[in-house]
Amino acid sequence: MNETQNQNQNLLYLESLCQELYSPKSQEQRAKAEKLLDNAFPTFSETLSPRTNGSNGLPSNPLGVKIQSPTESSMYCQWLLENSTSPYAQLFASARLKSLVLDHYSMFTTKQKLELRSFLFNYLAVHPDYQPFVLSSLAQLIATITKVGWFEDDEFKNITNELSKFIQSTVDHRIVGLQVLSTVVAEMNQQSPRNMARQRKTAIGFRDSELLDIFRLGLVVLRQILNGEMAFTNDNQERRVKEYCLILLRNCLAFDFIGTTPDESGEDVGSIQVTSSWRSTIEDQTFLQTMFEAYKRFQPPHSSQVMEVLVQISSIRRSLFNEEERSKFLHALMQGINEIIIGSIGLSDLDNYHEFCRLLSRFRSTYQWSEITEKSGYSDWIDLVADFTIKGFNSWQFVPNSIQYLLTFWSKMYSSAGSSRPGSTNKLDIISSKLTGAYISSKIQSVEQILNGSIDDPLENEDALMDDLEMFANIARYKYDESQKSINSIFQPIFNQYKELYTQMNAGIVNNSYTQFFDTIETKFAWLMYMIGGMVGGRQTYISTEDQDLIDGELTCQILQLMDMNEQWNAPRTSGSGYEKFELALIYFFQQFRKSYIGESAQRVSKVYSKLSDIGYNDQSMLLNAIIQRIAKNLEGWSHSSKIIQRSVTLFNDLAGGYSSVRLLRKLDIVQYILRNHTIKNFPFLDTTNNLRSRMVYYSALSRVLFAEDNVERDFENFVKPWDITLTELGALNSLDAFRQPAVKATISGIFRDLRGFLSAIQNRKNFLVFFEWFYPQYIPILYYALEAWENDPLAIAILKFFLEFVNNRSQRLNFDISSPNGILLFRETSKVISTYGRQIIGRPFNSQDKYAEKYKGISICFSILTKSFAGRYVNFGVFELYGDKALEVALNTSFEMMLCVPFDDILMYPKLSRTFYDWLDTFTNEHMMALSTMNSNAFLYIMRALAEGIQQFDILLHIIAD
Repeated sequence: MNETQNQNQNLLYLESLCQELYSPKSQEQRAKAEKLLDNAFPTFSETLSPRTNGSNGLPSNPLGVKIQSPTESSMYCQWLLENSTSPYAQLFASARLKSLVLDHYSMFTTKQKLELRSFLFNYLAVHPDYQPFVLSSLAQLIATITKVGWFEDDEFKNITNELSKFIQSTVDHRIVGLQVLSTVVAEMNQQSPRNMARQRKTAIGFRDSELLDIFRLGLVVLRQILNGEMAFTNDNQERRVKEYCLILLRNCLAFDFIGTTPDESGEDVGSIQVTSSWRSTIEDQTFLQTMFEAYKRFQPPHSSQVMEVLVQISSIRRSLFNEEERSKFLHALMQGINEIIIGSIGLSDLDNYHEFCRLLSRFRSTYQWSEITEKSGYSDWIDLVADFTIKGFNSWQFVPNSIQYLLTFWSKMYSSAGSSRPGSTNKLDIISSKLTGAYISSKIQSVEQILNGSIDDPLENEDALMDDLEMFANIARYKYDESQKSINSIFQPIFNQYKELYTQMNAGIVNNSYTQFFDTIETKFAWLMYMIGGMVGGRQTYISTEDQDLIDGELTCQILQLMDMNEQWNAPRTSGSGYEKFELALIYFFQQFRKSYIGESAQRVSKVYSKLSDIGYNDQSMLLNAIIQRIAKNLEGWSHSSKIIQRSVTLFNDLAGGYSSVRLLRKLDIVQYILRNHTIKNFPFLDTTNNLRSRMVYYSALSRVLFAEDNVERDFENFVKPWDITLTELGALNSLDAFRQPAVKATISGIFRDLRGFLSAIQNRKNFLVFFEWFYPQYIPILYYALEAWENDPLAIAILKFFLEFVNNRSQRLNFDISSPNGILLFRETSKVISTYGRQIIGRPFNSQDKYAEKYKGISICFSILTKSFAGRYVNFGVFELYGDKALEVALNTSFEMMLCVPFDDILMYPKLSRTFYDWLDTFTNEHMMALSTMNSNAFLYIMRALAEGIQQFDILLHIIAD
């Protein structure tokens, strides 16, 4: 067999392996192919397994030469790319070349890099019709070479000229040129955690020398498409040219011009900070005309891509223009929006509709209210946008994710209009009540569809709901009296129907078989309470008028009367989906009322209470009593609903967090009852595993209330009696096996979460000392037994988190008297905790894929414990060496061993671990530099690497700490 035949045979074999790699019949076949290809084309990367070239019956490379270096491997990848007709082989070769370039760039000479670059351009010129995924991989390779070689030779910077040759050639070549250019722009905008400064310098160089020319090149192509100057041979060519042209324009505008994060540049926040060199291009009158013309003439999905670019254009910073040009540009945008709404151009397509809503939102965020209102035709324009919005509200079921952008537009309009000159907002006055009424009606009318499962329930998407309500409040409060009328016109008939059902149920006319009716009514009330809560919560202190406060009072009276009605028939009423939504909405309303009218920031003589007194709530105390009564009822009866429990305890905790409100709470009988009876016996939610996080918030609230008064030692003793009993029983257990009983585990899990929540709210030294003297030293041994018994269980994490809170010198609460040994004694316990857990965790192998949860989370908390201990400054660490105490040495050595058992790449991979590790390293080097002289050499080298790598991190905090 001659050499050519041998090469052809190996080529066919390699092609079959590449096909098995990307299109395997089984995972085993894929793994085998991957191993054989790794042996044939080694990457010499530390992240891959060692290579055993030739050990699998396949030559080291197709030519039978043993590959000795990454450059040789690169050469044979090029051979495969050049000779194979298999798209899978082409994809493999280009991907492997990218790995070699990234991992071993310094091993390639400048000449070799330029030769590879030229090879790729020539290859694309010869094969522009290859599969899209192959062309995409080759584009990524060229982009990578361009980026890493940017400062090495000017030839690498000549990317636009090289690819403009493609743009001026055949349609297939244009497609390739546009695809590569868009990929290069995207790659230049990407930042990896390492070599941050060099990457930013490269991006700035690319921005200043190439980006604008690339953008202009994209505009030229777009105009050629619109003018019919391209001779497409098939629809696929036209589709791909449009797609990559628009992607190129979008990537150019999404570029990180000023060194913020790339994500911020492309999202619905901030403006696009193009440089002043772009001014002439953006101000060109044909620029916006071209974009709007492209939107009108292109069909989906290309029309939505054009609209994406228009969204970005509307976000270009205002300061780019002088006043005259800004006015022209703004008017052109308004005119384009006008034409789209009048003609309903493309708005039947959901993607077009969504992007158009984004355009309105970004347009208003960029340009000032006064600039918009002074334009000719503003009155007709704002009417068109209002009608468009109302139609959107009425059909929100089809575009649920778009409504938030319409709300954003109007919220910003009304936020600015509130401080405008009198008489300039007449049009907005009229529109406000229309928008409010349409929004309220649309939500109420959709309830039946939601309950039937025809559409998704917006009440389930809590984050989006809160944002929408906040923006809705800005609109509704603008003409608050009209908004109240809209609410009342819907609220009162539903309330009367609810009351009638209550009467019929008590009379035995209806029964629980009418659950669907209840669910419908209560879901409608849920929407109304959310909207009323949003409006009440939108009150701005010192800006809100007395008339608005009176309206808030009237709306609050309606909610309280509804709550009273609901409480009267809860006994015969079974739980349902509407009932749960009702309760969640009621809690939300109370939260919003708290923000506006309860606490130290509220005006004590607010008109709202003059209205509340009409139904028996004469002051804050009486209203707080009603709220806490409802919270206590939820905690007693809703243990099966983690949402209601979580919201209830959060509201309780927030009320307890106010300086004046917590003192009012302390005096309420219902709160005194809770303090005396805070355990599972009275509040069964504490016995439900789904509520573990909520029980910490619950005890945080109780801690705030308990310590709201001075001299609470006796109250504290009574409060902790149930804990005394539980901890004493745990302390009596005399073996690890006893601690490993499931019932004991549940008890330990619960009580240490309770203690952690209680402790987290203590903010001063006096109250902390009360807790410290109760808990230490009597109950501290339970920690060690529990850690040893459950070291391989999430329970250990709960214990460590409690201890982290215990050693946290928040608000200087651990600053003991100068003569007190408590600080030293506490660190000795810290050393025991660290060493007890460290012994178990250091040598533990991984049994699951989640390394963080299984091992690194505990190590991370240990780092935090030591950080708080070192930085707390309540321990005189010199005492340990003076008296030969090994506590500090043991703690440090254990922390070094834990550090070494985590591969450094994993440190950077897990953000929480990174933060705690670098925080620990910072406090260690500040407080204990002397330990470096006796440190294990491996630990020292690890720390030096951590500092070197930390300086290069994209994460600003890590960079500062490492610096």
